[in-house]
Amino acid sequence: MSTQLENETQELLGKVVQDFTGAIATRMCAIGIDLGLFVDLAEYGASTSQEIAERKSYQERYVREWVYGTHKVGYLNFDKETRKASLSKAAINVLVSKGEKFSQQGAFKLINNMMLPYDELLSSFKEGGGVNFEDYRSGLWEGLDLTGCTRYRSFLVTDWTDKIPEITKKLEKGVAFADFGCGTGRSSIELAKKYPNSKYFGFDVFPPNIEKARKNSIERGVSDICHFQVWDAKSGAPGKFDIVAAFDLIHDLPHPGEGIQAIKNAMKEDGLFLLMDIKCTEDPIDNEGPMTAFKFGASLHFCMTTSLANNGEGMGTVGLPKSKVEELCAAAGFKNVKEIEINHPLNSLFVIQ
Repeated sequence: MSTQLENETQELLGKVVQDFTGAIATRMCAIGIDLGLFVDLAEYGASTSQEIAERKSYQERYVREWVYGTHKVGYLNFDKETRKASLSKAAINVLVSKGEKFSQQGAFKLINNMMLPYDELLSSFKEGGGVNFEDYRSGLWEGLDLTGCTRYRSFLVTDWTDKIPEITKKLEKGVAFADFGCGTGRSSIELAKKYPNSKYFGFDVFPPNIEKARKNSIERGVSDICHFQVWDAKSGAPGKFDIVAAFDLIHDLPHPGEGIQAIKNAMKEDGLFLLMDIKCTEDPIDNEGPMTAFKFGASLHFCMTTSLANNGEGMGTVGLPKSKVEELCAAAGFKNVKEIEINHPLNSLFVIQ
């Protein structure tokens, strides 16, 4: 083996070890989130594995191994003399807080759970089709709920809508707002908290999402102005609304063009369409940046495959660049597509008329 080839191989092996560490770190954090270990440490402060285990009624040996591993991947502090683990304030922001700007609870749950239907995904490579919603564990939907809570509470209503006066004026005045593909209702709920003069209607194809959305609206105190129901794009427009929205929906749909047409049909004559989707380049291979691997991973493990499972086009996570948005909107009869600069690493935002 030549010296150059050996050096390149050694360099690649270094990346392998780094990636192994990242995979293990994701699982360690998912365990800490799912079992409430991070929350326990945030509440009680520095603790031994025995103290954590006794408070949580868990097996100490498992907690101890988790503490060692989570410390080694950089998410826990550990004092060798006292044998106590603790969380920094920054770690609490990332691993314990909910709905806040830096919270990543949902992201860890999402990544861990979207990768679990593994055999089903391998079968799809060989036989076609894809992975259905029902094949995912509840943790995936919980992760999506938490990531949505963060994005809409800490970005949509605190920054993004302020950049769109034509939207905010309508919401302040009091209009009918419809969120298509609403998931667990977080976007409508957060908008309802900020603009209580309007009425909010959320539609989603997955019944458990609607059930959770209704619970979320009660918890946030806006159930009187938020209404959620099961809806499929193939069933047509469920009414006429002043503002219609699709947040991270279009690229997931089996037939994105039909979805946009159904949304267009649900708009009043002078209505506005607020479209948020994944920021991406014209050629998928040109996507760069720290979120790129996540985008392709999410596509393969969820977005693309769930579309193909329903005989869809499989647009994928990075399949909706601005040119495709304009093409689909023009086909549906929209006249104007305006991109709003939100400077976000994952999402793009458009106002469409």
